[in-house]
Amino acid sequence: MIATWRPSLRRTLLTNLVAPAIVLAMVLGIGGMLLIQRVVQTVHDRLLDGSVLAIAERVGVEDGELTVDLPQVALGMLESQSHDSIYYSVTYLGELITGYKDLPLSGFDRLKAGETGHRDGAYRGKTVRIGAQARQVYGRPELVLVAVAETVQARRVVEREMLIGLAMLEAGLISLIACLGWYAVDRGLRPLGELKQEIDARGIQGGPNLSPLDLSRVPQEALAPALAVNSLLQRLDLAIGLVRRFTADASHQMRTPLAILRTHLDLVRRLGSETPAGQSALDEVDNAINRLERLLGQLVTLARADEQNIAQPAAENVDLNEVAFNVLSERAPQAFANDIDVQFDRSDCPAVIAGNTVLIGELLANLIDNAIRYNRPGGMVLVRAVVDATTARIEVEDTGPGIPEAHRARVFERFYRIPMANGPAGSGLGLAIVKALSDRLGAQIVLAPGPEGRGLRVSVSFPLAKRDGESSS
Repeated sequence: MIATWRPSLRRTLLTNLVAPAIVLAMVLGIGGMLLIQRVVQTVHDRLLDGSVLAIAERVGVEDGELTVDLPQVALGMLESQSHDSIYYSVTYLGELITGYKDLPLSGFDRLKAGETGHRDGAYRGKTVRIGAQARQVYGRPELVLVAVAETVQARRVVEREMLIGLAMLEAGLISLIACLGWYAVDRGLRPLGELKQEIDARGIQGGPNLSPLDLSRVPQEALAPALAVNSLLQRLDLAIGLVRRFTADASHQMRTPLAILRTHLDLVRRLGSETPAGQSALDEVDNAINRLERLLGQLVTLARADEQNIAQPAAENVDLNEVAFNVLSERAPQAFANDIDVQFDRSDCPAVIAGNTVLIGELLANLIDNAIRYNRPGGMVLVRAVVDATTARIEVEDTGPGIPEAHRARVFERFYRIPMANGPAGSGLGLAIVKALSDRLGAQIVLAPGPEGRGLRVSVSFPLAKRDGESSS
């Protein structure tokens, strides 16, 4: 047996609790990643600046020539466990004084005296971070450019380690939220379990218990369904009372006519139907039957009059757009589980009819259920609301096998099913229920092929509700 997916309040609450935490963790993770990159960049750039400054301070002029006394510490401060490669250059008017002559220095020619700049680049097939400073040297009218480049392996290692730590911290936080959330949700739903036990205690073993539920410990969020259960118990108690009253009345009132029937039938058996006494007994039997028939009619009329207290509400204005959307939303999980795409085409204007929301919803639910059940994997169900001058209609289209024209007249019969190989299990009551509900609502049903002659289109038309002030004639 294939397990049916059922909505879970606990799962929904936990999802609504954990999902925002995951989204928040992702946002914080992105922000943390950007912050980590910025911090790592800043720290390493400062080390790069220190190396540039150490070299720049050793640039001088001897015998009219620029010289550089390169200190060992200038490049040693950039050494790391990642063994990054370090390159440097000192140039004057584009001419190399010392270092690597092909180091990319474009963009640094606009630096002012004492100003330091940074840029990313590529050198010898590796990504490097370059720091440069323009230096004014005594005895030279133009600026000397000192540049140091470092590969970014150490930066990436630090970033990766910090990001892994951040990810582990967020994963632990989300796991903690999930565990605490599960406990909190379970504890919060405990009153619903107690309410379920109290409802289960209203079983019929030992006689029905229709006393109202104790609402003193019911939480506010569950108060509405608990009140509905109490209202249902009250109506059920009233309905059972009506049945008992009808039974008692029938038992009491029918005793006399039945006794008359039995007595006079005995007379007919003993005296014969041809004798005057037998004829008189038959006349009395006929009179008793008439009285019994009239009595039954009166009892039924009385029962119907009493039933008005628990009957369904009168007709109301119903927007087919809203009812169809709600029913389709409820059936969407079933469609997705069967790999069926569902679509809803809302009418441009309100499709308001006079009817009953529950009955119309049940009608549409059966139509959509049939369209899903008898569809093909990867198929589609389209629900469309259409309004014209006098009617509003709901159309349900599917891409299933459709209904052959020879069978369309009989599919509304109870328990009738179209012979179909490998078809889904069913009782043949779906369209029969739709027909019964449509007749009760005063609607018209039309079966037709779907687009391009494939599938099935079921159209249910309702008269539009009369507007305020509109004549009923």
